[in-house]
Amino acid sequence: MIVTCVTLSSCDDYLKPGYDEYLDKDEVFKSYTYANNYIRRMYSFLPSDAYNETLMTDEAQHNDDASSYLIMNNGSWDSRTYVEAGRWSHNYSGIRRVHVLFENLDQAIFLDPNTYKITPWVNDSLRVQYRAQGQFLRAFYYFELLKRFGSPEENLGVPIVPERPLTINDTLDYKRSSYQECVDYIIKDCDAAAKLLPVRQPSSYYAAATRTAALALKLRVQLYAASPLANTTGDNEKWKAVIRTARDILRIKTYKLFTKVEIESDNMVSLFSKPNNDEVLFSSPVIQSNSLEAANFPPSYKGGGQINPTQELVDAFETIFGYPISDLTNSKYNPQEPYNRRDKRLSYFVLLNGTKLTAKDTVSVDSYVNGKDGLNSSQNATKTGYYLRKFLNLSADIVNNRTKSTHFWTHFRLAEVYLTYAEAVNMVYGPNTAPPDTTITAYDALKKIRDRNGIVTPTAMKNLSKDAFMERIKNERRVELCFEGHRFWDVRRWKEGEKYFNTTIHGMKITKTGTNSFSYEIIPVETRVFDAKMYTMPIPYYEMQKSTLLIQNKEWY
Repeated sequence: MIVTCVTLSSCDDYLKPGYDEYLDKDEVFKSYTYANNYIRRMYSFLPSDAYNETLMTDEAQHNDDASSYLIMNNGSWDSRTYVEAGRWSHNYSGIRRVHVLFENLDQAIFLDPNTYKITPWVNDSLRVQYRAQGQFLRAFYYFELLKRFGSPEENLGVPIVPERPLTINDTLDYKRSSYQECVDYIIKDCDAAAKLLPVRQPSSYYAAATRTAALALKLRVQLYAASPLANTTGDNEKWKAVIRTARDILRIKTYKLFTKVEIESDNMVSLFSKPNNDEVLFSSPVIQSNSLEAANFPPSYKGGGQINPTQELVDAFETIFGYPISDLTNSKYNPQEPYNRRDKRLSYFVLLNGTKLTAKDTVSVDSYVNGKDGLNSSQNATKTGYYLRKFLNLSADIVNNRTKSTHFWTHFRLAEVYLTYAEAVNMVYGPNTAPPDTTITAYDALKKIRDRNGIVTPTAMKNLSKDAFMERIKNERRVELCFEGHRFWDVRRWKEGEKYFNTTIHGMKITKTGTNSFSYEIIPVETRVFDAKMYTMPIPYYEMQKSTLLIQNKEWY
């Protein structure tokens, strides 16, 4: 295995901390300016575009037939030709950057943030904190590798490299550690970081790692390890470990879910645009940019209209009465008024026909046939009848760019913790029995998410079987976390790829029949392909060519 060095020259002597000149390591870590810059850049390997993963699922379709994501859906991808291949070297580069920090941390100089002077005890304290942040980031980067390239079925993880910066004189060919060894290693780093980091960082430093973030990462690792893809024997002890970690996070009172009032007052916008809000457990730093809006606004608003939600996703949103639309009697769903009395998250996350982007707009999104945003109306028009709304600042000026939009990528938020807790508790105890040391049942946790969105949670759900209630949890994850980079991995860890990804996705053909009346016809958009080998990704071809010890994942070449 070759660990690519993106910030190192010759993998050894020099660092480039964001400046034109190259500096010796001693110069970097003996300068408080460069040392702090190095810490910040250590975070730059975190994912920041996971919403694109939605294009490789039944959540969305790209409107460009030449998109590199389409190859992931038609079954023609291999170890040479898939969009995620670069994640291998990217994450190992992040790990190496952490190891460079660890090697040089004892000599690093940091300023007292209050006095702007070099204060010995503050410097020592910061070294402890930065080591813990490094452990968290190393765990994060290993998890990003494991969830892509790990093969639980064969008990193959990814190579765990020595805990020091590798040089050109080192052996760079490492065999894969076992899947469980990788899980244990990641959890060990999470636990070590959690012991030293603060529960929450001050607002001026909100994008740095915290105890809560370390626990949230640990929770996600445990969830994947407990799920059917990895937990082939259905070991309940793995699910109990998930429950314990989720419970620890839920007992942290510093964070809280957005309330129903907050959700309704701003249509969930500030959840994804207000930095350091109380529901976000860990996020990337803010960037000011309208590029997301420019890529995804409908064409009549001068946007690229790229991410098109599917009918499958739209149909997953229940009605306000708390039943799936397939249950016509209880849901009161009317196919001739398909968006009436639906879960409000549908209109918060998806731009529907007739939506006005802002209250000041005199025109709306017209995604009906022959409408200005309708099917095939332009090169950038939707292929499904829908456009993305989640994450977008609907007031963004993408034409003149006079003002920029506030964006950050949310890695963990409290809603995910509640849903993970509900899943784990249901797997062990069923819908309506609380685990020891808590009174919160799986039903309670699910209801908490639904209540703030104004959706009824029928009490009859308490009496569902584990399997039936699990389907409700899966659907709740599907709608609450849509476009946030979970669906691609959730379906795989549930081992349901053939069910959801080996099928045809659909859109809605909307025809205007009068001034304010429309007819609706569900139409096929694309046939997707999924087979068993796709539960894991292939190790990139060019990495296999460099190694004599790496074993490729089953059936990939």
